Amino acid sequence: MKTRTTTLGGDFEVGNIFAEAVTRDWASAVARTLQLIRVRLTRKQKTVKTPGKNSRRNGELEGFLREIFIDCPDMSDRAIAKHVGVSNRTVSQHRKRLANAGEILPHMKSTQSMQTWLHEVCTWVLREAPENDKLYDPVRENETAFLGLVEDIRMNGLQNPIGVSRDGYIFDGHRRLAAVKYLGWEKVQVRIRPDISYRGDPHKFMDLLRSCNNQRVKTTAEAIREGVAGMGDNAWQRVCDYREDASEIDGVETIELYGVKRRSEIRDKTSLKNAIVQVVEENENEWPLSDRKIFYLLLNIKGLLRNDRQQTPFGNSEECYKDVTNMLTRLRIDDSIPFDAIGDETRPVLQWNTHKSVGTFISTELENLFSGYWRDLLQGQPNWIELLVEKNTVASSLKSIAGNYTIPMTSGRGYSSLPPRKGMIDRFKASGREKLVIIVVSDFDPEGEDIPNSFGLSLRDDFYFPEERLVIIKAALTHEQVRTLALHEGQLVKEGSSRYQRFVDKYGEHCWEVEAVEFNLLREIVESTIRKILDIDAFEVELAQQSEDQKNLNEYRQKIKERIAD
Repeated sequence: MKTRTTTLGGDFEVGNIFAEAVTRDWASAVARTLQLIRVRLTRKQKTVKTPGKNSRRNGELEGFLREIFIDCPDMSDRAIAKHVGVSNRTVSQHRKRLANAGEILPHMKSTQSMQTWLHEVCTWVLREAPENDKLYDPVRENETAFLGLVEDIRMNGLQNPIGVSRDGYIFDGHRRLAAVKYLGWEKVQVRIRPDISYRGDPHKFMDLLRSCNNQRVKTTAEAIREGVAGMGDNAWQRVCDYREDASEIDGVETIELYGVKRRSEIRDKTSLKNAIVQVVEENENEWPLSDRKIFYLLLNIKGLLRNDRQQTPFGNSEECYKDVTNMLTRLRIDDSIPFDAIGDETRPVLQWNTHKSVGTFISTELENLFSGYWRDLLQGQPNWIELLVEKNTVASSLKSIAGNYTIPMTSGRGYSSLPPRKGMIDRFKASGREKLVIIVVSDFDPEGEDIPNSFGLSLRDDFYFPEERLVIIKAALTHEQVRTLALHEGQLVKEGSSRYQRFVDKYGEHCWEVEAVEFNLLREIVESTIRKILDIDAFEVELAQQSEDQKNLNEYRQKIKERIAD
């Protein structure tokens, strides 16, 4: 059970005591808690001598009373005052202030009407019944249906208040509560049922919980668990037993874990750790980043140390690269950087676009109807343009530029294989343009310098493509850019390369990878090259027409959605 806890000195927390309540032993939990509170308050009273301490103690008392009001909603002010050792008036005043502030639910007196009534409370006051998580699947914040609910509440407000029992447990509106929390609301309107108590009558609460979910579209598993819960007495235990039995794996041999894997604490490489965190945070718009890209951005930081204690400088070496990859692993595990900040395109994960029901599928399809339209912005150009990128990590950062101009982009992962080359020729032939213009982005090293020529030779000699109709341009990384962009010192050319001598004779012994160039600067370089090749007037005409097309499609989408709704 998650509770908002307030401490009164020492290490005592009310929330830990009330966690015992999950077992339904409320009487003993409440009695032990009140006794400990009284002892703690008595000790505090002996040390109170100044107004400042009185003020602090008053705040601590209110914090404890808040927990009691939330966890023991049926307890009278007189009973609380007696156990805590304060006056009945003091308890009543604190209860009234907290209720008005929405920090607790209003106290339901036995003489009050049992009709449902509305109240605004802080979102953290409300509690999800443990049975809800057993019966129904958790809310997924990336689901179209949930995001649609969020947007509806954002635009129209909360039309249906959240239903809660008098002791603050939700029986209707778990998804709505998740949505308002997603929106950052601090308070929400609730509909209180004074006749329902999760702790007092859990079976009646369960019946109401299932009744409020009857009209929801449920998964098969949810429907089965709901049926199990309605089979009679001990509904909670029946659901728990069913889930445990259903989760058992039989008929296959399972692996038992052995050993312990603990990551060492970062002590001697604090400077490197801080630099990595800084680089990741500064490039948030480029997430997910690759390990190699982060490594090259770190190389641009002058004076960076690999080891603080030994004062070892950080440099372009295999050992430093391993330090970075190892530290990125540990920094994600200890939450110093988010997991989604780092990507690894070399290890793809295959997932299927599944739906809980036909209803969610239809909602998703309607939401995305006509949303995949791309106008061919190059249809007015005299030449066919393609973008050839040496690495996947670089291609991901150039994807937006290629998309802005609808230029096909091929990631060769080094020297491209044969199928991408043929595909490029096929697209050119289908276009009916005059020339094939290939813009290349590759490292400034022996292989990176050879890729444009090797690719062109293959098109000419393997596929008999006319050389006079082929134009190849290297946008980055060039020798001139290396000289003018103030990059790091580079790395030594690998002597094992068959192109080593030719490169060294022409450019020297150092080379650089494209990742050494900052993201936005690389995009500027490539986009500048593209615009030099384009007929800009023809491009602007197609761009304006695309905007008009999108406007018309949005109108069509709205009409179709209205027609289906009718």
